[in-house]
Amino acid sequence: MPRKILVVDDDIAIVRMIEFKLKAAGFEVTCAFNGQDALNKISEDKPDIVITDINMPLMTGIELVRQLKRSVQKRDIPVIILSARGEDEQKEEAKQIGTNVFVNKPFAPSKLLEIVRQMVIAQYPVAIP
Repeated sequence: MPRKILVVDDDIAIVRMIEFKLKAAGFEVTCAFNGQDALNKISEDKPDIVITDINMPLMTGIELVRQLKRSVQKRDIPVIILSARGEDEQKEEAKQIGTNVFVNKPFAPSKLLEIVRQMVIAQYPVAIP
């Protein structure tokens, strides 16, 4: 069974690039373009991992993670945060609210894929797509 990944970013080019890379590796991918859209999609179909940008309209990635971590049903979803600004304060805030991995933009798609695979191994030690 393919693992479900939710990709959240207001930059459609980044979303499509990540979606392409993950689908090619055998993952099931859902896309959202802001934090509120992501919360709606998570409520419909809980993903195994969320990959989200920090700076988005309507709801930031930080607020998305805060809301996920407040929910008993959603707090266990691992989160990868992407950011064009890799400032120490931003990284620290992301860590404090429960983000699992912080990735600076630009990034190599193969690096992100490897991070996702490692997270899947941690969640499901015997199943890798």
